[in-house]
Amino acid sequence: MPAVVQSLFVNAMQVAALIAMPAVALVACVGIAVGIVQTVVQIQDQNVSFFPKLVAIAAAAAVLGPAALAVLVDLFDVVARALPALARA
Repeated sequence: MPAVVQSLFVNAMQVAALIAMPAVALVACVGIAVGIVQTVVQIQDQNVSFFPKLVAIAAAAAVLGPAALAVLVDLFDVVARALPALARA
């Protein structure tokens, strides 16, 4: 049983990283770009950087959402198939 649990844990962490990393990278890139623009035009308001990040995440969710959902459905299938092995122990 520990092998099944470890396998499920590793699979879940891989799926979490696969889903989260594009969003984190996108927000980092948008944040750097907005920071450069703020430095050039000398605007020091922190609220200015929020809207572009929000728009970028909304667009990424719209574009990448179906793929992320498919990955989550596959993970659910793996977990559902592992339930009998987990129940035996």
